[in-house]
Amino acid sequence: MTIREVLDYYKKDFVKYWEEEKYKWVAVQHFQDNWNIEAADFASMLEESISQAYNLLQGGMYYASKMLCTLAKQDPEKMRSLFRLLYNENLPLVDRLQPFRTGCDELLEEFRQTSSEPEKAKNHYQDLRALCVYLSFEYPEKYFLFKYRMYTGFRKLIDFKETSQEKSSEIRKYDNYARMCQAVLGEIQADTELQQMQRKQVKSEENCYSDPEFHLLTQTIIYIGSRITDETVQKDEPVKGAAIADEDIETKRFWIYSPGNGAEIWNECYEKGFMAIGWDEIGDLTAYSTKDEMKQAMKEEIDPTLAYTMAAHATWQFVHDMRPGDIVFAKKGMYHIIGRGVVESGYQYDPSRKHYKNIRSVRWTHKGEWPHPGQAVMKTLTDITPYTDYVAKLNALFESDTIDDAEEPVVDYPAYDAEDFLEEVFMDEDSYETLIGLVRNKKNVILQGAPGVGKTFAAKRLAYSMMGEKDPNRVMMVQFHQSYSYEDFIMGFRPSEKGFELKHGAFYNFCKQAEIDSENEYFFIIDEINRGNLSKIFGELFMLIEPDKRGVELQLLYSDEKFSVPGNVYIIGMMNTADRSLAMLDYALRRRFAFFEMKPGFDTDGFREYRMGLASEKFDRLISSIGNLNATIATDDSLGEGFCIGHSYFCNLKKVTDRALSDIVEYELIPLLKEYWFDEPTKVKDWANILRSAVK
Repeated sequence: MTIREVLDYYKKDFVKYWEEEKYKWVAVQHFQDNWNIEAADFASMLEESISQAYNLLQGGMYYASKMLCTLAKQDPEKMRSLFRLLYNENLPLVDRLQPFRTGCDELLEEFRQTSSEPEKAKNHYQDLRALCVYLSFEYPEKYFLFKYRMYTGFRKLIDFKETSQEKSSEIRKYDNYARMCQAVLGEIQADTELQQMQRKQVKSEENCYSDPEFHLLTQTIIYIGSRITDETVQKDEPVKGAAIADEDIETKRFWIYSPGNGAEIWNECYEKGFMAIGWDEIGDLTAYSTKDEMKQAMKEEIDPTLAYTMAAHATWQFVHDMRPGDIVFAKKGMYHIIGRGVVESGYQYDPSRKHYKNIRSVRWTHKGEWPHPGQAVMKTLTDITPYTDYVAKLNALFESDTIDDAEEPVVDYPAYDAEDFLEEVFMDEDSYETLIGLVRNKKNVILQGAPGVGKTFAAKRLAYSMMGEKDPNRVMMVQFHQSYSYEDFIMGFRPSEKGFELKHGAFYNFCKQAEIDSENEYFFIIDEINRGNLSKIFGELFMLIEPDKRGVELQLLYSDEKFSVPGNVYIIGMMNTADRSLAMLDYALRRRFAFFEMKPGFDTDGFREYRMGLASEKFDRLISSIGNLNATIATDDSLGEGFCIGHSYFCNLKKVTDRALSDIVEYELIPLLKEYWFDEPTKVKDWANILRSAVK
């Protein structure tokens, strides 16, 4: 969806959205009318100034305004000095946000020391969202109201690319958000109709800030747009990579490409710096929204007797999947590589060309002739990224032409920090801090819990939050199973064209990569860690993974090499505690890992906010019933807390329907209860009836 389309969507229900969101214009004006940093009674002035902020500073279990006022009453002069700092525009933002929070940390600690109920003061909630409210209230012509989920929702809707290179992950996040706001603002400034509608509405209301720069309008349109993602643009398929936090990461891909029949256009491609594919008969490929549309057009324009499944896939990938920075290997026939290049542009349709009108700019780095390792596929374009051994062999063809120790260009990955983790994962802040401490101190941690508590969902997000960015090159995930072996994990002999050759395994290669980049943290994630034969898989690494043995070298089984596990490698395992078919971990491995129990997140701030957003009485009744069910499971001698129903069964609901809730109960929860209480059918029947009645 384009920004222009979002503006048109907004204008269709302008009055409705104004009535929903005008409190922001009232809140800013109220702040402007009451704010006085020199006020004798600073705490009272502050409380009154932000009193109209409502859900900008509160909601669910989010108490930013309440805690700010509480801390201001604790020490009004210190809070006054913090606001002087925050509003000092002579300082860069990075030198204001963190010191403001540090000051709030100190005030919170003082409050805990004197409060009769210190357990109620776990957090001061002065996050980026709250600080952007204070900045926008004081300088509404300069800053924008911010909320992370709103930002990510709209960013995905319009396919906005993050480009900020700020070192601080928090500043980088706001900088990217502000750039997106400026893009929306530019469209608003070009829309005189919307400007007139907005000015007329504000003028007709009392106590509303005039918003001459349209910053409040910009944020409101972004907020409404982020809801479009949930309400209107619902896709049948889940976003690729979303379950493991990789949906917004663009990784370098590798392609093998045939420049025309018999490489007939190769010389032209090389000399003019482009690559091109055919299927000119169907015209501009961006005119088609699905592969099926491309296939249908090919049948109509070329040959109705052919399926065109592979052709449509290739053309679709050429337009939608290929990205600047991707590597292309040009081939001739099945046995020769004739060039290598780097993609430098998006898709272009050039109607002036006689043939091969679908093109992309490419910087060709090599031209010549090299033997292809084995037999190449007979297709125009193939994404070979998943075939890592094949890619390595193709890259090796050009190693002799590459200067040793040549550095790759810096890639800016999306920022990701603790705030992002807590926004997405239903875990409280204290548990998160405990988990981070375990990972850093023990270096080897297993996330254990019943199915549905979000172990896999949290694992990569945990790694990214510790790294401060979503760099997929520093995270690897594997899954253990009964056939997984030492040869897969470390090294072993594998069949090859010449007999057998020694191949390095996933963990060996990962450790070697981390060894070179010792200043950065690397995370090796093992799903279903207790499904493999751990003694067989880890071998001599049982000793090397211990925190005090990192860097210690040991002779490996299959080579003369001495190997060590670097100190910057962290291992995160995941273990299902409710699977009776799996044996417990042996004590030798258990001693080397810390175990973190992941519990259902129904009582976390994030799930409460999600629940409130769905606003469904039936959903609330079902969750209440699940709470009672979990209490029964936890006290059952044959089960226990490790078998409780997790929250992920109920996540990712865009809209609550009777069918959706009934399907969860009938096809996910009741079969699980039958397995839990296979010898107590009456108990299963009773709880099945309770769950069914909750969603009637």
